[in-house]
Amino acid sequence: MQLKILKKQNNTQECIVCGLHSDSSLHTKFYELENNNIYAIFKNKDLHQSFPGRMHGGMITALLDEAIGRAVMIKAPNQWGVTGEITVRFLKPTPLNETLQAFGKLVKENSRLFKGVGYLETLDGEVLATCEATYFKLDLNKITDNLDTKNWFYEEETLPKFVETKNLELLDRLAEKIR
Repeated sequence: MQLKILKKQNNTQECIVCGLHSDSSLHTKFYELENNNIYAIFKNKDLHQSFPGRMHGGMITALLDEAIGRAVMIKAPNQWGVTGEITVRFLKPTPLNETLQAFGKLVKENSRLFKGVGYLETLDGEVLATCEATYFKLDLNKITDNLDTKNWFYEEETLPKFVETKNLELLDRLAEKIR
């Protein structure tokens, strides 16, 4: 399925997932899609490994955590999800030095909390991991007092027009489990 990309979200300098000025980061870019889901794309490196040739499960968890946590920002750009609980299912070994993509979806919310689901896949559509999580809603300025344009910024780029995935219905199947 092809989905239209509507908007790119901000990055930071040093975040392990989206930091653009950290050698250790995945340098992930996050986009908002026409169906109100989040799309993330990144290329992992050898320093993200656990076993040789395999991405570390903690890095996969961090990536999926942020992909789902950012979904709340589509409707409320100054809000963020702070993780309360997260469950990741590792389905297949995640290769290194490969461009991968993840999707996140907000499933339900109230004034204080939201729940979401997500998955990680190869560009060929092989699903590597799935995730469900619960978050506390917080305004960005309540999470840190160091948020400014130096460490929370929009990196100019030509937006890709579309993203392709074979597994979009997976988000709905995962969401049914927590509704």
